[in-house]
Amino acid sequence: MHPLYRLATAALVALTLSTLALPNAHAAAIAWGTPQTITGDSDVDTTGLLVYAYNVGSSTAVLSTVTVNGVAFQPFPITNFPAQPSFTFGSVTISESPGFLFGYNVASSSGAYGALSPAYRALLDGGGGAGIPDTVTVSLAGLSSGQQYLFQWWASNAANDINVTTVTGSATNAVTLDSNGTNTAGGLGQFVTGTFTADGVTQDITLTGAGNSPLINSFQIRAVPEPTTYASLLAGLACGGVSMWQRKKRA
Repeated sequence: MHPLYRLATAALVALTLSTLALPNAHAAAIAWGTPQTITGDSDVDTTGLLVYAYNVGSSTAVLSTVTVNGVAFQPFPITNFPAQPSFTFGSVTISESPGFLFGYNVASSSGAYGALSPAYRALLDGGGGAGIPDTVTVSLAGLSSGQQYLFQWWASNAANDINVTTVTGSATNAVTLDSNGTNTAGGLGQFVTGTFTADGVTQDITLTGAGNSPLINSFQIRAVPEPTTYASLLAGLACGGVSMWQRKKRA
């Protein structure tokens, strides 16, 4: 069935994200934390320095910049008609090959979802996913090789009307999010953070489904530690080394 059709199902809704090596692309290993159930604005990580953050959704919805816990998420609209295989905004490209991407409206007004702040709900109201085959690649550009980054992303389907169950097979570094822990309208999904050290100026992250569409609502990438702090640390170590060398020379 076409992934845009709403499916009346109470099956466990989950999302798996993995990093896979792709030709001419960088996919440094990501050390994932433990997935957490969405609770409130403080879920949004503010560690380090924000590189960019995006709010994903259908272009038919009114997407605007959403600020949650001080982090501004820029709109990343996905057009369904005509469908397209990739969309690029700023330094991020979300793509599917050879199929097409789809934007979803997964909002609700009830349950725990309805109790979230208006800004947080706006961040989770929509999402993006794949058609068939059910794989989406999120390509992050504008990175610095050797810098450590934190990547945080959300999967939440409060409407509970799209079957996005996903399964990974041989992926060695993967994480699975449940996009509706109660499988009822108004139920909340999960978020997770992972860290990686860039091995180039790009990082590809693959969302893989199993017969259904994966779902990503929003994401952010942050430099940790901040580049200025990292540079100061290196400078301090260099100065310390010079001072030690000079003391040895005078001795």
